[in-house]
Parts: sequence; structure tokens; C-alpha cells
Amino acid sequence: MPYVMNFIRVPKAGKAFELLEAMKKSHSASGKQGGITVPISGAVPTNSRPGLISLVRGFGTLDDVDDFQNAFLSNSDAQKSQMSIEELCDKNSYSVSEILANTEQSEDSEDNVVSRLVMVAKPGKTPDLIKELMAINEKVGTGFKSGISRPIAGPIGAVRVTTLGTSLRDLENKRTETVKHVGKIPDLISSSPVRHLGRIVYRNKG
Repeated sequence: MPYVMNFIRVPKAGKAFELLEAMKKSHSASGKQGGITVPISGAVPTNSRPGLISLVRGFGTLDDVDDFQNAFLSNSDAQKSQMSIEELCDKNSYSVSEILANTEQSEDSEDNVVSRLVMVAKPGKTPDLIKELMAINEKVGTGFKSGISRPIAGPIGAVRVTTLGTSLRDLENKRTETVKHVGKIPDLISSSPVRHLGRIVYRNKG
């Protein structure tokens, strides 16, 4: 299975756009495919500022993730670059996730917005939740399929559903179509899912 890395950075007050430019340079230097999103609407209103998310893809196996991280740990210039980015942030976090189903892109691959829906399965129900999400992708058909992934650390039952769209209206149309097929999912999750909406402001096609 392929893997991706997500870096979530919450900027200090007044540093959001400086942070964004630094993240773009860092992503470009990585040589990896992916992109950066800025928040459209904060998922957690009590947070002072929502985070900027950098997605790094192109890891075919866990060995590739190991190689990437080992290269970083032996590169002092890369470490200094990352520390300079962290100085612009109130919070930093990152996660490695296993891709179970790839995100469907529009024909021109120029989607502008992304929805990330995070849910946590009840104990022992993760396989059932993933099976139901895969079934939804089959039911909605071409143009509506979402990516499905799960982090390799953190809550054991966490699953993320990622949907790309050309606009907020496009995302809403896809959400409306998907909701028709939720089936058993409400009975399989431990709490209400959390939805993050982001606007794509940078792409690196590698």
C-alpha cells in the first residue's frame, strides 16, 4: 500500500503568509509530489488559528518512509530549514497514513478545494467501517469517489475520507450524493466525524 505524510502547522499571530511561503519552499525542496492547503473554515472554533496542511506523497512502501526520514535526520541543512519553519508556528504536528483508496481527481487535476472527514471507529469495528466506506465509493460512481486512508499512529480506529472538488459547491454536491449511501456507518463510529475544509494554494507534481 502507498503512504503519505501530512504536516499540520498552526502559525503564530501575523505569521500565516510568511509561514505559507516557507512551507512552499520546503515542499519544493523535498522533490516529492503533493500540495499545501489553507483553511476555508476552522474545524475547531476554539483554536486561535486553524492550521496550514502540507501533504507529501510518493511513498510506495514503509521502507520509502524510512528512507525519507533517515535522509532528513542526516541532513543538517534540511533540519535547519525545518527549525526555521517551526519558529513561525504555535503548533506543529505530522502524521504518516496508509492509503486504502486513492482520491479521484477531475480530468484536468486542477481541483481547488479539499474536504477531509475524520472519523473514529468503535473498538473492533475498524475493518467494518473501512468496508462500508469502500462500498460507498462503488455506489457513487465516477466523479464522486473519495480517498480513504488511516494513520499508522494515533487513535487505532481513526479513518480519513478525502474528497477533492473544483469549488465549494462541487464539494457540497459530492457530499450530498455520498450521504445517500451512509448505510451502517453511524453505528460503526464512536463519535461525530470532524470535517476539515481547505483551499489548495500550492501543488508539486514532482
